[in-house]
Amino acid sequence: MGLFSKKPKELEYDAAECAKTKARMREMFNEAIGDGDSYLILHATQTSSKFERGFVFDTNTTTFYHYILGYRTSDRQIALVQVDRGLTQHSEGVLLDMDEVVEVTYNPKYSQACLAYRKGYGSYGEILDIGDTGSKTAYGIPNTVQPQEREAFLDFLEAMHNRLAEAGFKQDKWKR
Repeated sequence: MGLFSKKPKELEYDAAECAKTKARMREMFNEAIGDGDSYLILHATQTSSKFERGFVFDTNTTTFYHYILGYRTSDRQIALVQVDRGLTQHSEGVLLDMDEVVEVTYNPKYSQACLAYRKGYGSYGEILDIGDTGSKTAYGIPNTVQPQEREAFLDFLEAMHNRLAEAGFKQDKWKR
């Protein structure tokens, strides 16, 4: 360690609140997706930034979207349910078009999973942050610590990555 380097802080969270959050996420996912119990779930976020030049000031606005990500290994299906930060409201479930996914990557530094669609599909893909949030988070759903869920999802993505490589799609090296 150097003179000015800092030791990373441990994530502070309440284990009982974390269990309640996961139970509430399961309940909301089952309401939105018909056969929700057949999916494994975890919390994911997505951000979008908008930069606007002004006459006096430039503004940069970042919006956070919270999702309950469900995935099923039997048919390789992924579903997203958008929720609010307080876990009181949710949208209808959206099934990703897995036949159009041609590349799967993971950035361990930022805990981001990326599913890229084929060219000409209409959207680039999904970039999902699957990191943990503590009790003092400013942007995420508090007390969402999910190391086992994240590792199981990364196993799912790695298997998908290998299938796409075998099918002839060019893939970056898989990193964890």
